Amino acid sequence: MTQGSSSRTRRVAGSLLIGGAVLVGLPWFIGQVASDRWWWSQWLLWIPTFMLCMAGLLLWGGLQLRHSRWHPTGLALAVIGLLLFVYMHWSPGEPPEVPSIRILHWTAGPTLGSTEPYAQFIVDTNADITIVEGARRAATDPAMRKWSSGVTLAMRGQFLIASKLPITRLRTVAWARDILLITMEVQQPDKSPLSLLIVDLPSSPDRSRVEVINTAHELLGRLDAPPDLVLGDFNLTQGSWQLRRFLPGYEPAWSTAGTGWGGTWPRTIPIYRLDHVLTTRAMTPRSITTVDPECGGHRAQLIEVKSDSAQNQGEPSQ
Repeated sequence: MTQGSSSRTRRVAGSLLIGGAVLVGLPWFIGQVASDRWWWSQWLLWIPTFMLCMAGLLLWGGLQLRHSRWHPTGLALAVIGLLLFVYMHWSPGEPPEVPSIRILHWTAGPTLGSTEPYAQFIVDTNADITIVEGARRAATDPAMRKWSSGVTLAMRGQFLIASKLPITRLRTVAWARDILLITMEVQQPDKSPLSLLIVDLPSSPDRSRVEVINTAHELLGRLDAPPDLVLGDFNLTQGSWQLRRFLPGYEPAWSTAGTGWGGTWPRTIPIYRLDHVLTTRAMTPRSITTVDPECGGHRAQLIEVKSDSAQNQGEPSQ
């Protein structure tokens, strides 16, 4: 092969790599800007940020081949992509060591195989309020039966719900088109109420997120009063525009209360945060952490809250 032919081959290969960088990086950028405002853009929003690392490496390789000299541009993009990915999922805060009401929310999904690991995780967590989507068969496990003898246990839809605090209200607000909304109110140690809205939105990727949220808005009109906390599996990513318009006045709480790694799905390599806690400024959680139950489909959320009215009251039983 002549020197000129070799040079042309390098330029062509470099151009292909640069084109690949554009094909990888541009859809991610469009997804971040357009978010899931439209059906076509909701797919792009699911492109994980670490794909910028791949785009950066492709760009770096392409520039090296075309110009045969050091080009740091692509490597800089790769580093930026990695830093952005970590920044979007990692919060360096530490949970406050103060008396709190502990809420376990876990999208476990169907109980596969033995119920023992599902039940054992719930028992070991020993939260004041336990909300588990799926894993209903775990309620029959001996360890769960023993633990639940001291709590109020209930089933709503696909949810298993347990509470050490007195449940004053538990109602299915809506269950339509794979959208499940449940309201729950418990009595805190100081006798003041704490109200929760439990949410499960459809996971089908071909469902328009706009249509899902518009339908949810109609169903949310059935609420008697605004909840203190909104939590559940929204099947919407952390930066989702639709997540922020789910319930006006409520914002994702991870940015202010999150601690540690925030991804919840898939459980073994959690690159997406699909399980969320929405709050108003008046009711911000003390902390939100994610835990690997070592079974089930998602990582669990452990939420610690204390309302202002309970600040000087006694600690709930642990």
